[in-house]
Amino acid sequence: MYQTLTFSNRLLLLVTLLTVPTLVGCSGNSDQLPTGEVHGTVSYNGKPLPTGSVTFIPDGPGKAAAGEIQADGTYTLTTYSQGDGATIGSHKVMIISEKDTSELPAESAEANTDLSLIPEKYGMSPKTSGLTAEVKEGDNEINFNLE
Repeated sequence: MYQTLTFSNRLLLLVTLLTVPTLVGCSGNSDQLPTGEVHGTVSYNGKPLPTGSVTFIPDGPGKAAAGEIQADGTYTLTTYSQGDGATIGSHKVMIISEKDTSELPAESAEANTDLSLIPEKYGMSPKTSGLTAEVKEGDNEINFNLE
């Protein structure tokens, strides 16, 4: 039976596709590229997003970095180990934020096609999001004010 992918499933698929090739053949820390700590806030129409994820995809070599958006709109990225940030350099950015459907009956959650709290362009692909970021050595505060 064919089933449409939800945003969560698309995110999982994207992260898997971006991560698996970098894991194959890697041993230990020798293949890890330098990272800069990355944290910030994500807001939509001036209000912090209460949930979701932020993914940085390097323009060059390297592994994607991801972080969960907290209830206050803040996020911290991880590439290799918890909170280490993203690889140094330019990145395309994707942000996904959906309504919580965990309390809804399964039929209602599946029937509700408008789950995104933000315009879908931000989470569809790195090409459509229009979001970019430059990560430097050290501490990077990178905020996103979506409209």
